[in-house]
Amino acid sequence: MKTFTTFLIAIALSGFVTIPSLSIAQTDATLGNVDDQDAESFQKEDDLPEREKKGNILNIILDKAPAMSTERGTLVIDAYIDSNSNSLWDDDEPDLKGEIVCTIDGIDYPVPAFIPGLDYNARYKISCQGTGHYQPTSSQKNVLIARRGQIIKMTIPCRQTISAE
Repeated sequence: MKTFTTFLIAIALSGFVTIPSLSIAQTDATLGNVDDQDAESFQKEDDLPEREKKGNILNIILDKAPAMSTERGTLVIDAYIDSNSNSLWDDDEPDLKGEIVCTIDGIDYPVPAFIPGLDYNARYKISCQGTGHYQPTSSQKNVLIARRGQIIKMTIPCRQTISAE
């Protein structure tokens, strides 16, 4: 068990200890005048790729746990045919499935959509467009996840396009 613990500590510390790698040009430059060296050779490289930062065993063990679903927001989007143009979903107005696509953070979601894992206290810009015979009456909306675990239900009124009539 002691050997295993030592092994884990060695792996964890390997992410913190960096051995500078010098090229032949850098080694030759150190033999010359200090004024001839460029400023780049003295800079420490802190820009590790993202996968190396997260893949470190110490980061995996001691890093924060990801936010639970109860700490994140959820967005539910539905679309319907607004036949009387009042922007309210009446009982006689049918819902639309697969006719509208909404984009959030560069990801397209076909409506109806269930979008979990939205960050707390974050604003999201939602843009919707029709894919067929229907178009949303408003193309963009903004959503704010104001409370942890908040569930937001959004309904999108749509109208039939002229070509579909």
